[in-house]
Amino acid sequence: MQQLDPKFELPQPPRPLIESNPVAQPFPVQALGGILGPAVERMAEVIGLPQALAAQSVLAASALATQGHAGLQLDGRNYPLSLYLITVAASGDRKTAADRCALLPARQWEREQWQRYREQLARYRAVQKQAQRINPDDPDSANRAFVEAEPSAPRLITTDPTIEALIKGLCHDLPSMGLFCDEGGQFLGSSTMSRDNRLKAVTALSSLWDGSPIDRARSMAGESLRAYDRRLSLHLMLQPYLAVQLLSDPLLQGQGILGRCLMTWPTSLAGQRSYQSVDLSKDPALKRYHHRLSALFHQPWSLSADGALLLSTLSLSLLARRRWIDLHDAIEAQLGEFGELANVRPSGSKAADNLLRVAGILAVVEESSVVQVDHIQRASTLMGYYLTEIQRLTEQEPVCRVKEEADRLLRWLQVKGWKRFSVRELNRNGPRFARKSSRHATKLLVELIDHQWLITDGQTFEVRHVQSR
Repeated sequence: MQQLDPKFELPQPPRPLIESNPVAQPFPVQALGGILGPAVERMAEVIGLPQALAAQSVLAASALATQGHAGLQLDGRNYPLSLYLITVAASGDRKTAADRCALLPARQWEREQWQRYREQLARYRAVQKQAQRINPDDPDSANRAFVEAEPSAPRLITTDPTIEALIKGLCHDLPSMGLFCDEGGQFLGSSTMSRDNRLKAVTALSSLWDGSPIDRARSMAGESLRAYDRRLSLHLMLQPYLAVQLLSDPLLQGQGILGRCLMTWPTSLAGQRSYQSVDLSKDPALKRYHHRLSALFHQPWSLSADGALLLSTLSLSLLARRRWIDLHDAIEAQLGEFGELANVRPSGSKAADNLLRVAGILAVVEESSVVQVDHIQRASTLMGYYLTEIQRLTEQEPVCRVKEEADRLLRWLQVKGWKRFSVRELNRNGPRFARKSSRHATKLLVELIDHQWLITDGQTFEVRHVQSR
């Protein structure tokens, strides 16, 4: 080990413990427009969230509100307004608070519908019991007595369904649903995503994103299903360790589900959030956002006789159409072997589709029956953010856990002004993560010595480039 000597100068400068990776870019909030953008800004400011996290929740809620009313059509091709989003944030980053605020209109609508459902179900069962009393020897008399079918459960938002339950819900209950989970490990760790069921689940989710008909053939009577024009939006909030597993999963990468998702991993604001004495329910920006989404949720869906959504057709203005085609071709040109998007081809290949979906959502929220070039341009800005983000997340090198904690210890020593210290002082007064055990603390110190950040005489450690306390 190197000896302490006031005249001694190290021949090499300190080396970084973690190779510099690109930092998360600011979320382009202005591109969300005059209703969604201000809501995101106020949520982020008052709750203490990264703007990207708030934006994900708001976009997911907006997709859920609009997907059952309209769809885009271009050159005979249909584009649903459904979105799949993934947000990565650690415990304590206020994921639940973001979803609670963004989904308030949906939750209020759902609660009203459940109250109505309970009343309808009670009447339905009362008629059934009455029919049974009139003719107890005829088991079919109850069925003949029913004027109306059994009411459907209004489960708009589900958090941990089996794929079978999700498909049945879309076929028999509501034709438009959201799979939203602020603790995504609950869904990823469920039986739905187990090794035996994962391929089936991912394939079904991909098909629903595409807007394909539901087609399930079974040998048992009543178990086969075919349904058209059902819509699902998805928003999973994941812990970082789950996100790392997700991004490295060959099945999910190969099948293409991640390419359909808009993903972000914003920098945590933990330690920087002061309490804001603001009631968001009275905030003008949030009231406007909640009022618009509430109007969309309370607007009845148009349904065919078989329960399929009869969607209003959104068209593109001539300028919007030209602009989207230009963007489509520009994205496609970068998907080749030497293109900028070659390493994120699954996401790049779905980027133009997602761009149209976002533009359609913005148009419906802003009460426009036509997608204008401004909607396309703003959606393009948002897609630029998501493509940059998925490049950042998939191209960075994995971080060694010991080096990561050694880097944290170094930053702690620098912030606290610890110029010289002993192992005993570190074990007594150092940060908790470095005090797991003497062996662990030694590992961190060895990393810092190896990277030229510490010099030692075997008893005392000196940190380079730190002012004395």
